[in-house]
Amino acid sequence: MNEVTDFLVIGAGLAGLAFAREMQAAGASVQVLDKGRGVGGRAATRRFGAARIDHGAQFFTARDAAFQAVVDGGLRDGWICEWYRSIPEWREGVIHSRPDGHPRYACPEGISALPKFLAQGLTITTETEVQSISWDDIGYVATAKNGQHFAGTTLILNVPPVQLRTLAELLLTPEDSERIATATLEPCWALLALLETDLAVDWPALELTDHPVFSWIARDHTKRGLGAPPTLVAHTAPGWTAAHLEDSTEAVAAALSSELAALLGPLAISQTQAHRWRYAKPVTALGQPFFWDTARQLGACGDWCAGGRIEGAFLSGHLLAGAC
Repeated sequence: MNEVTDFLVIGAGLAGLAFAREMQAAGASVQVLDKGRGVGGRAATRRFGAARIDHGAQFFTARDAAFQAVVDGGLRDGWICEWYRSIPEWREGVIHSRPDGHPRYACPEGISALPKFLAQGLTITTETEVQSISWDDIGYVATAKNGQHFAGTTLILNVPPVQLRTLAELLLTPEDSERIATATLEPCWALLALLETDLAVDWPALELTDHPVFSWIARDHTKRGLGAPPTLVAHTAPGWTAAHLEDSTEAVAAALSSELAALLGPLAISQTQAHRWRYAKPVTALGQPFFWDTARQLGACGDWCAGGRIEGAFLSGHLLAGAC
Protein backbone atom coordinates (compact mmCIF):
# COMPACT_ATOMS: atom_id res chain seq x y z
CA MET A 1 0.00 0.00 0.00
CA ASN A 2 1.32 3.41 -0.96
CA GLU A 3 1.09 6.38 1.42
CA VAL A 4 -2.44 7.67 2.02
CA THR A 5 -2.75 11.08 0.38
CA ASP A 6 -5.31 13.83 0.85
CA PHE A 7 -6.49 13.46 -2.75
CA LEU A 8 -6.38 10.46 -5.06
CA VAL A 9 -6.96 11.53 -8.68
CA ILE A 10 -7.71 8.88 -11.31
CA GLY A 11 -6.89 10.21 -14.77
CA ALA A 12 -4.18 12.67 -15.82
CA GLY A 13 -6.25 14.55 -18.38
CA LEU A 14 -6.34 18.33 -18.31
CA ALA A 15 -9.13 18.49 -15.72
CA GLY A 16 -7.39 16.10 -13.36
CA LEU A 17 -4.08 17.94 -13.74
CA ALA A 18 -5.68 21.36 -13.18
CA PHE A 19 -7.38 20.05 -10.03
CA ALA A 20 -4.21 18.38 -8.70
CA ARG A 21 -2.09 21.45 -9.41
CA GLU A 22 -4.35 23.75 -7.42
CA MET A 23 -4.83 21.41 -4.48
CA GLN A 24 -1.10 20.80 -4.20
CA ALA A 25 -0.47 24.56 -4.38
CA ALA A 26 -2.92 24.90 -1.45
CA GLY A 27 -0.78 22.50 0.61
CA ALA A 28 -2.61 19.19 0.10
CA SER A 29 -0.92 15.91 -0.78
CA VAL A 30 -2.07 14.56 -4.14
CA GLN A 31 -1.46 11.32 -6.04
CA VAL A 32 -2.44 11.17 -9.72
CA LEU A 33 -2.79 7.85 -11.59
CA ASP A 34 -3.15 7.30 -15.33
CA LYS A 35 -3.23 4.18 -17.48
CA GLY A 36 -1.38 5.86 -20.35
CA ARG A 37 2.32 6.37 -20.89
CA GLY A 38 2.00 10.12 -20.51
CA VAL A 39 -0.34 12.85 -19.35
CA GLY A 40 -2.96 14.88 -21.16
CA GLY A 41 -5.57 12.49 -22.51
CA ARG A 42 -6.77 13.81 -25.87
CA ALA A 43 -4.38 16.78 -25.63
CA ALA A 44 -1.94 14.44 -27.34
CA THR A 45 1.01 14.83 -29.69
CA ARG A 46 2.59 11.94 -31.56
CA ARG A 47 6.10 11.85 -32.99
CA PHE A 48 5.77 10.77 -36.61
CA GLY A 49 9.06 10.45 -38.42
CA ALA A 50 10.69 13.86 -38.14
CA ALA A 51 7.32 15.49 -37.44
CA ARG A 52 5.08 16.07 -34.44
CA ILE A 53 1.32 15.79 -34.98
CA ASP A 54 -1.56 16.73 -32.69
CA HIS A 55 -3.88 13.82 -33.35
CA GLY A 56 -6.48 14.57 -30.65
CA ALA A 57 -7.41 18.09 -29.59
CA GLN A 58 -6.35 20.53 -32.30
CA PHE A 59 -6.21 23.97 -30.69
CA PHE A 60 -7.62 25.91 -27.74
CA THR A 61 -9.23 29.23 -26.97
CA ALA A 62 -9.29 31.27 -23.78
CA ARG A 63 -12.24 33.24 -22.46
CA ASP A 64 -12.01 32.71 -18.69
CA ALA A 65 -9.46 34.71 -16.70
CA ALA A 66 -8.00 31.63 -14.96
CA PHE A 67 -7.19 29.84 -18.21
CA GLN A 68 -6.17 33.07 -19.93
CA ALA A 69 -3.50 33.45 -17.25
CA VAL A 70 -2.04 30.06 -18.22
CA VAL A 71 -2.17 31.00 -21.90
CA ASP A 72 -0.57 34.39 -21.32
CA GLY A 73 2.28 32.73 -19.44
CA GLY A 74 2.78 30.24 -22.28
CA LEU A 75 2.77 33.03 -24.87
CA ARG A 76 5.36 34.92 -22.86
CA ASP A 77 7.58 31.86 -22.44
CA GLY A 78 7.19 30.70 -26.03
CA TRP A 79 5.54 27.30 -25.62
CA ILE A 80 2.16 28.65 -26.79
CA CYS A 81 1.56 30.59 -29.99
CA GLU A 82 -1.45 32.11 -31.72
CA TRP A 83 -2.22 29.79 -34.63
CA TYR A 84 -4.96 31.69 -36.47
CA ARG A 85 -8.27 33.50 -35.92
CA SER A 86 -10.54 32.18 -38.64
CA ILE A 87 -11.32 28.57 -39.64
CA PRO A 88 -12.67 28.24 -43.20
CA GLU A 89 -15.66 25.95 -43.68
CA TRP A 90 -16.05 23.27 -46.35
CA ARG A 91 -19.69 23.00 -47.33
CA GLU A 92 -21.23 21.36 -50.41
CA GLY A 93 -17.87 21.15 -52.15
CA VAL A 94 -16.96 24.79 -51.64
CA ILE A 95 -14.57 26.36 -49.11
CA HIS A 96 -16.16 29.39 -47.46
CA SER A 97 -14.06 31.96 -45.63
CA ARG A 98 -15.19 33.29 -42.28
CA PRO A 99 -14.73 36.65 -40.55
CA ASP A 100 -11.68 37.23 -38.39
CA GLY A 101 -12.49 35.92 -34.91
CA HIS A 102 -10.91 35.29 -31.54
CA PRO A 103 -7.45 33.71 -31.27
CA ARG A 104 -7.00 29.95 -31.67
CA TYR A 105 -3.90 28.91 -29.77
CA ALA A 106 -1.51 26.03 -30.41
CA CYS A 107 1.84 24.80 -29.09
CA PRO A 108 4.82 24.81 -31.47
CA GLU A 109 6.18 21.61 -29.90
CA GLY A 110 2.75 19.98 -29.87
CA ILE A 111 -0.39 20.40 -27.79
CA SER A 112 0.94 17.92 -25.23
CA ALA A 113 3.08 20.83 -23.97
CA LEU A 114 -0.02 22.12 -22.17
CA PRO A 115 -0.64 19.07 -19.94
CA LYS A 116 3.11 18.72 -19.41
CA PHE A 117 3.15 22.27 -18.06
CA LEU A 118 0.22 21.58 -15.73
CA ALA A 119 1.89 18.36 -14.54
CA GLN A 120 5.10 20.03 -13.37
CA GLY A 121 5.85 19.18 -9.73
CA LEU A 122 2.94 16.75 -9.33
CA THR A 123 3.21 13.15 -8.14
CA ILE A 124 1.96 11.20 -11.16
CA THR A 125 2.14 7.44 -11.71
CA THR A 126 1.57 6.49 -15.35
CA GLU A 127 1.03 3.09 -17.01
CA THR A 128 -1.15 2.22 -14.02
CA GLU A 129 -4.64 1.05 -14.97
CA VAL A 130 -7.08 1.13 -12.07
CA GLN A 131 -9.34 -1.93 -12.02
CA SER A 132 -11.37 -1.29 -8.88
CA ILE A 133 -11.92 1.27 -6.14
CA SER A 134 -13.17 0.49 -2.65
CA TRP A 135 -13.71 2.32 0.61
CA ASP A 136 -12.32 1.32 4.00
CA ASP A 137 -11.23 2.96 7.24
CA ILE A 138 -8.25 4.75 5.68
CA GLY A 139 -10.27 6.19 2.79
CA TYR A 140 -10.54 5.26 -0.88
CA VAL A 141 -8.29 2.45 -2.10
CA ALA A 142 -7.61 2.03 -5.82
CA THR A 143 -6.33 -1.35 -6.96
CA ALA A 144 -4.33 -1.29 -10.18
CA LYS A 145 -4.03 -4.03 -12.78
CA ASN A 146 -0.37 -4.50 -11.79
CA GLY A 147 -1.38 -5.27 -8.17
CA GLN A 148 -0.41 -1.92 -6.66
CA HIS A 149 -2.73 -0.18 -4.19
CA PHE A 150 -3.12 3.59 -3.81
CA ALA A 151 -5.16 5.34 -1.13
CA GLY A 152 -6.58 8.81 -0.56
CA THR A 153 -9.14 10.35 1.77
CA THR A 154 -10.84 12.15 -1.17
CA LEU A 155 -11.37 10.56 -4.59
CA ILE A 156 -11.44 12.53 -7.86
CA LEU A 157 -12.31 10.76 -11.11
CA ASN A 158 -11.13 12.38 -14.35
CA VAL A 159 -12.34 9.67 -16.72
CA PRO A 160 -15.16 9.36 -19.30
CA PRO A 161 -18.60 8.84 -17.72
CA VAL A 162 -18.93 5.22 -18.90
CA GLN A 163 -15.66 4.31 -17.19
CA LEU A 164 -16.53 6.45 -14.17
CA ARG A 165 -19.77 4.57 -13.54
CA THR A 166 -17.96 1.23 -13.83
CA LEU A 167 -15.15 2.17 -11.45
CA ALA A 168 -17.41 3.91 -8.94
CA GLU A 169 -20.38 1.56 -9.24
CA LEU A 170 -20.44 0.81 -5.51
CA LEU A 171 -19.53 4.36 -4.48
CA LEU A 172 -22.11 6.50 -6.28
CA THR A 173 -25.73 6.84 -5.22
CA PRO A 174 -28.18 5.44 -7.81
CA GLU A 175 -29.41 8.96 -8.47
CA ASP A 176 -25.90 10.31 -9.13
CA SER A 177 -25.07 7.33 -11.33
CA GLU A 178 -28.16 7.99 -13.46
CA ARG A 179 -27.33 11.67 -13.73
CA ILE A 180 -23.76 10.98 -14.84
CA ALA A 181 -25.10 8.50 -17.40
CA THR A 182 -26.80 11.39 -19.21
CA ALA A 183 -23.36 12.68 -20.28
CA THR A 184 -22.19 10.96 -23.46
CA LEU A 185 -19.18 11.17 -25.76
CA GLU A 186 -18.88 10.04 -29.37
CA PRO A 187 -15.85 8.29 -30.90
CA CYS A 188 -13.62 9.48 -33.73
CA TRP A 189 -10.87 8.17 -35.98
CA ALA A 190 -7.84 10.36 -36.64
CA LEU A 191 -5.69 9.98 -39.74
CA LEU A 192 -2.09 11.17 -39.51
CA ALA A 193 -0.33 11.70 -42.85
CA LEU A 194 3.27 12.72 -43.51
CA LEU A 195 3.59 14.41 -46.90
CA GLU A 196 6.48 14.63 -49.31
CA THR A 197 5.23 18.05 -50.46
CA ASP A 198 2.78 20.49 -48.91
CA LEU A 199 -0.66 21.25 -50.33
CA ALA A 200 -0.89 24.30 -52.58
CA VAL A 201 -3.52 25.96 -50.37
CA ASP A 202 -3.58 28.90 -47.98
CA TRP A 203 -5.74 27.46 -45.20
CA PRO A 204 -4.19 25.96 -42.06
CA ALA A 205 -7.33 23.93 -41.29
CA LEU A 206 -10.88 23.24 -42.49
CA GLU A 207 -14.09 22.49 -40.64
CA LEU A 208 -16.28 20.29 -42.83
CA THR A 209 -20.08 20.47 -42.69
CA ASP A 210 -22.13 17.45 -43.82
CA HIS A 211 -19.17 15.68 -45.41
CA PRO A 212 -19.76 11.90 -45.37
CA VAL A 213 -16.27 11.07 -44.12
CA PHE A 214 -14.47 14.02 -42.52
CA SER A 215 -15.33 16.67 -39.94
CA TRP A 216 -11.88 18.30 -39.68
CA ILE A 217 -8.66 18.52 -41.71
CA ALA A 218 -5.57 20.43 -40.61
CA ARG A 219 -2.16 21.15 -42.09
CA ASP A 220 -0.71 20.42 -38.69
CA HIS A 221 2.80 21.58 -39.56
CA THR A 222 1.56 25.17 -39.75
CA LYS A 223 1.65 25.15 -35.95
CA ARG A 224 5.33 24.22 -35.87
CA GLY A 225 7.07 27.06 -37.65
CA LEU A 226 9.20 27.29 -40.77
CA GLY A 227 10.93 24.13 -41.94
CA ALA A 228 8.58 21.65 -40.28
CA PRO A 229 7.81 18.56 -42.40
CA PRO A 230 4.39 18.93 -44.10
CA THR A 231 1.68 16.91 -42.34
CA LEU A 232 -2.07 16.45 -42.40
CA VAL A 233 -4.38 15.31 -39.63
CA ALA A 234 -8.01 14.47 -40.41
CA HIS A 235 -10.86 13.57 -38.04
CA THR A 236 -13.81 11.49 -39.16
CA ALA A 237 -17.47 12.46 -39.10
CA PRO A 238 -19.77 10.61 -36.65
CA GLY A 239 -21.54 8.48 -39.26
CA TRP A 240 -18.35 7.20 -40.87
CA THR A 241 -16.83 6.59 -37.44
CA ALA A 242 -19.79 4.50 -36.28
CA ALA A 243 -19.67 2.37 -39.42
CA HIS A 244 -15.93 1.67 -39.10
CA LEU A 245 -15.29 1.89 -35.36
CA GLU A 246 -14.00 -1.67 -34.99
CA ASP A 247 -12.02 -1.76 -38.24
CA SER A 248 -8.27 -2.28 -37.99
CA THR A 249 -6.02 0.75 -37.89
CA GLU A 250 -4.38 -0.41 -41.13
CA ALA A 251 -7.72 -0.65 -42.95
CA VAL A 252 -8.85 2.74 -41.65
CA ALA A 253 -5.57 4.43 -42.63
CA ALA A 254 -5.85 3.05 -46.17
CA ALA A 255 -9.52 4.00 -46.54
CA LEU A 256 -9.08 7.51 -45.16
CA SER A 257 -5.99 8.17 -47.30
CA SER A 258 -8.06 7.34 -50.38
CA GLU A 259 -10.95 9.52 -49.22
CA LEU A 260 -8.59 12.40 -48.45
CA ALA A 261 -7.11 12.26 -51.96
CA ALA A 262 -10.62 12.20 -53.44
CA LEU A 263 -11.45 15.36 -51.52
CA LEU A 264 -8.21 17.35 -51.84
CA GLY A 265 -6.71 15.95 -55.03
CA PRO A 266 -3.56 13.83 -55.49
CA LEU A 267 -1.44 13.74 -52.33
CA ALA A 268 2.23 12.89 -52.03
CA ILE A 269 1.81 10.83 -48.84
CA SER A 270 4.94 9.09 -47.59
CA GLN A 271 3.53 7.60 -44.37
CA THR A 272 0.19 7.25 -42.58
CA GLN A 273 -1.18 6.11 -39.24
CA ALA A 274 -4.67 5.92 -37.80
CA HIS A 275 -5.69 6.40 -34.19
CA ARG A 276 -9.05 5.52 -32.68
CA TRP A 277 -10.47 7.78 -29.97
CA ARG A 278 -13.35 5.94 -28.28
CA TYR A 279 -14.31 8.99 -26.21
CA ALA A 280 -13.51 11.95 -28.41
CA LYS A 281 -16.22 14.60 -28.26
CA PRO A 282 -18.98 15.35 -25.74
CA VAL A 283 -22.42 14.97 -27.31
CA THR A 284 -24.57 15.57 -24.25
CA ALA A 285 -22.90 17.25 -21.29
CA LEU A 286 -23.57 16.84 -17.59
CA GLY A 287 -24.77 20.44 -17.57
CA GLN A 288 -22.52 21.60 -14.72
CA PRO A 289 -18.76 22.20 -14.55
CA PHE A 290 -18.05 19.23 -12.23
CA PHE A 291 -19.62 16.63 -9.99
CA TRP A 292 -19.07 16.77 -6.22
CA ASP A 293 -20.52 14.75 -3.34
CA THR A 294 -19.48 16.41 -0.09
CA ALA A 295 -20.71 13.60 2.14
CA ARG A 296 -18.72 10.97 0.26
CA GLN A 297 -15.75 13.24 -0.54
CA LEU A 298 -16.09 12.04 -4.13
CA GLY A 299 -15.76 14.22 -7.21
CA ALA A 300 -15.53 13.99 -10.98
CA CYS A 301 -14.32 16.39 -13.65
CA GLY A 302 -13.65 16.50 -17.36
CA ASP A 303 -14.65 18.19 -20.60
CA TRP A 304 -17.83 16.07 -20.62
CA CYS A 305 -19.19 17.99 -17.64
CA ALA A 306 -19.85 21.35 -19.26
CA GLY A 307 -19.64 20.79 -23.00
CA GLY A 308 -16.13 20.11 -24.22
CA ARG A 309 -13.12 22.19 -25.31
CA ILE A 310 -9.63 22.35 -23.83
CA GLU A 311 -10.59 25.35 -21.72
CA GLY A 312 -13.71 23.53 -20.53
CA ALA A 313 -11.62 20.62 -19.29
CA PHE A 314 -9.21 22.94 -17.47
CA LEU A 315 -12.05 24.90 -15.86
CA SER A 316 -13.79 21.71 -14.75
CA GLY A 317 -10.78 20.77 -12.62
CA HIS A 318 -10.11 24.36 -11.58
CA LEU A 319 -13.67 24.91 -10.34
CA LEU A 320 -13.82 21.52 -8.62
CA ALA A 321 -10.69 22.45 -6.68
CA GLY A 322 -12.50 25.56 -5.48
CA ALA A 323 -15.36 23.44 -4.17
CA CYS A 324 -13.19 21.07 -2.11
